[in-house]
Amino acid sequence: MSESSGKIGPNQEPDYSSKSLPDGYGNTEAALLPRDPYWMFVYWEVCEKTKNNLISQIGKDTFDKSRSVIRVYEVVEGDNTGKYFDVPVIMDAKNWYINVSECGKTYLCELGLVTPDGKFIGIVKTNKVSLPRSGVSDVIDEKWMSVNQEFEKLLQISGVEYIGKGSLDIAKSLAQRWEMLRSVFSRVTSFGVSSFSSQSLFREQPRESKDFWLVADCELVVYGATQSDAKLYIGEREIKLNPDGTFATRFALSEGQTNIPINAVSKDGDMKRGITIRVKRETEKNDK
Repeated sequence: MSESSGKIGPNQEPDYSSKSLPDGYGNTEAALLPRDPYWMFVYWEVCEKTKNNLISQIGKDTFDKSRSVIRVYEVVEGDNTGKYFDVPVIMDAKNWYINVSECGKTYLCELGLVTPDGKFIGIVKTNKVSLPRSGVSDVIDEKWMSVNQEFEKLLQISGVEYIGKGSLDIAKSLAQRWEMLRSVFSRVTSFGVSSFSSQSLFREQPRESKDFWLVADCELVVYGATQSDAKLYIGEREIKLNPDGTFATRFALSEGQTNIPINAVSKDGDMKRGITIRVKRETEKNDK
């Protein structure tokens, strides 16, 4: 049951002299908020008109002897409720923290009275709230991949954090690049390198090693944005755009000059825009 008192009319000015929020707004209502996987916060207001109606229905004596509770329902399907439990509250407190034993489920609460004979009388219900799970999600999204610890440092050096670690194409490219590096390093096992790890890649080799070596390479990251409904091509390859129209891709940077033509075509095909990026790589070996 919910009643509302008169509201401020369209031509009525608010009282600017008030320095604080009022204790109530003359409405019978309740709201439920999630706090974390196991806790919710509920606040409510029961106006005098609602209290008087209850007293007239059940009697003043029954009203005074009844217990105020928050009945917490588990929502099973749609608006259907399943099992529930009661939390004793003080009605005049107007807010309460609710603890639940099961996370990841949907709940709603109802403020009410439990009469001396055990009957529950509902006063006002809250909205529904879905609590999150307390552990790592078991949903695997193709846009998010777990990255092998062995090339975490490569991720940091590559600057991938600036274009989004969640890109599937970028992760695949890094994985392919990593396999190439593994094959390169496998050729130097005769130099006394018995195993390969990210630590051996970025630290100086032991002094007792008779041979000293160095391997280095670089990649090119191309990124930008266009209309979200456009088609984008780098060379002859179509690049999939993100929902906001941004894109990012990586290239192995070969020796000499590399030309990268980037073309965007509008959805209806009437307009085109193009940019060509020219990059020159010069690798110099310095063995001393």
